[in-house]
Amino acid sequence: MRLKYKRKVKEYYMKFIRVCLCLWMFNPLFAGAQIEEHEQALNISNAADSLSRTKLNLLTKAKKLSFTGKQDSARRVYSEILKLDSLCDVCYYELANLYIRNEEYGEAQKNAERAYALDSVNSWFTLLYARLCFQHHQYERAQRLFRQILRAHGDKQEVWLNLASSYEEQGLEVETAGILDSMLMRFGETDDIVYRLFNLYANTGNNEKALESAKKLSEHYPDDERFTTMLADTYAITGKDSLAVEAYDRAIGENNVFPPAYLGKAEMFRKKGKFVEYFKCVQKYTANRQIDAKSKVDYLELILKIPAFADHFQQDIDTLFAIMTSVHPTSVELKFTQAYYFVHTRRPEIAVSLFNQIVNIDEENKEAWTGLLAIEFNLSMYAQLEQSARKAIASDPKYANFYMYLFLALLNQNKAKLAIETLETGVKRANCDSTFISNAYTGLGDAYYNINKPKKAFKYYEKALAVDPDNALVLNNYAYYLSLMKKNIDKAFEMSKKAIEIEESNPSFLDTYAYILYIQGKYAEAKTFFRKAIARGGGDNAVVLDHYADTLYKLGDKDAAEIYWSQALSKPDCPNPDDIKKKLKK
Repeated sequence: MRLKYKRKVKEYYMKFIRVCLCLWMFNPLFAGAQIEEHEQALNISNAADSLSRTKLNLLTKAKKLSFTGKQDSARRVYSEILKLDSLCDVCYYELANLYIRNEEYGEAQKNAERAYALDSVNSWFTLLYARLCFQHHQYERAQRLFRQILRAHGDKQEVWLNLASSYEEQGLEVETAGILDSMLMRFGETDDIVYRLFNLYANTGNNEKALESAKKLSEHYPDDERFTTMLADTYAITGKDSLAVEAYDRAIGENNVFPPAYLGKAEMFRKKGKFVEYFKCVQKYTANRQIDAKSKVDYLELILKIPAFADHFQQDIDTLFAIMTSVHPTSVELKFTQAYYFVHTRRPEIAVSLFNQIVNIDEENKEAWTGLLAIEFNLSMYAQLEQSARKAIASDPKYANFYMYLFLALLNQNKAKLAIETLETGVKRANCDSTFISNAYTGLGDAYYNINKPKKAFKYYEKALAVDPDNALVLNNYAYYLSLMKKNIDKAFEMSKKAIEIEESNPSFLDTYAYILYIQGKYAEAKTFFRKAIARGGGDNAVVLDHYADTLYKLGDKDAAEIYWSQALSKPDCPNPDDIKKKLKK
């Protein structure tokens, strides 16, 4: 009785292991593969007979862990088995599948190759290895392996399709067609083959043949909106507009929701320049409550990328956004797309409102806060920017850029001391990268100079340059303020020279360099660089014009100097009108 009991236990283990190890685990990359009956495929009988009870237990444990989603634990158990038996081909095969699940295809291929090397006759091992070779674009090896399987299992349509794909992927249409023709002779006109032929004909521009294939699929599956839409698309390509519209409408149906049919019909009208019909289609699509907001947003973002489309059809696109807002009032994705659209169409005030709506829905949304602060800064809404920046900081006190916007808001409201405190707090409290630190030190240097604390300013400029020695803005500002104070002119000259080497077209930097040359008494050289500054946009700046006029006066060209002083005086931002008036009186 005891011996019989032991046999039954062993038979139970054998049966369980055979079933477990032969199950094909579903993965999108390898779906549909059934090359052998499971027990034949893994040839487990002989393997199981040779396994010790310990290995059997470990295999059982690994399989259970795999089925319950504990992949890392299963991997560790398979590794334990391989320490006991380094030639366990099943372990390598199962490890490959586990790596596939985790999208670690390199490791998957290594293990599949080991399984294949240990048993190159096993069709499952061969197919797994072949598909991984295909995934890694090792087409010749994949084709050789697919053909190896087909020599033993020529009735496996899935493998034929894999072989066709390996040629199609390389753009070898003739070879692909040859494989599909072989399949037609072997299997007849199956739906899979017809679909692949359709793709082949469509990709090679053989529209009439593509239309034939699309008709067959649509006839075989009259209730499948995918094939009906595919037929409609092909009608549209071949210029059969009325048949295309009819097919699109059939795919959409009365209660059906199939976005490709809506959009296929709309795109047909757009490409033909029939924009009234086009926007009618898109309005129906955007108004459909059963279609999710993301799909609609993705489509709108695509059409907004078409050059000048948004400007030309602004009113129609406004209508689409209004429809979508009524259908999806709380969609953050939609509000983002709207906000950027209104910025693009030069209506930033509406974008401000949309960004405010987003942060009210999601107060921790950094992208929305950043968009809001950037627009308010560009619109010079400094009081509003101050409020928004304070709210943004409250939402995330560790986000450094929020402190910079608050600093700018305060500085532009002549609250320099409070601005300095804000930025110094940001440097201490926030998660700052080197770029922010460099910008913060630059801002603090400028702010301290503006409140007449040049020593503090220069200290921060030195800190900024220690972080980024090639910060052209710091080099320029530091050099300019030194020149105004007539201090360390040689140092100012070297920094200014470096700044224009980094940004040779910046009119402000050119003005600084020219002004230092003027202080050094190099008037002719200074004139050359002032002219460059004016040519690159500096002619709109009163300071540049004033400096240039001073240089011309030193060179004896008093008439020209008078002209440029007058131009400087006429600028609304002229910082020193009284000084210029005195110069003109002379």
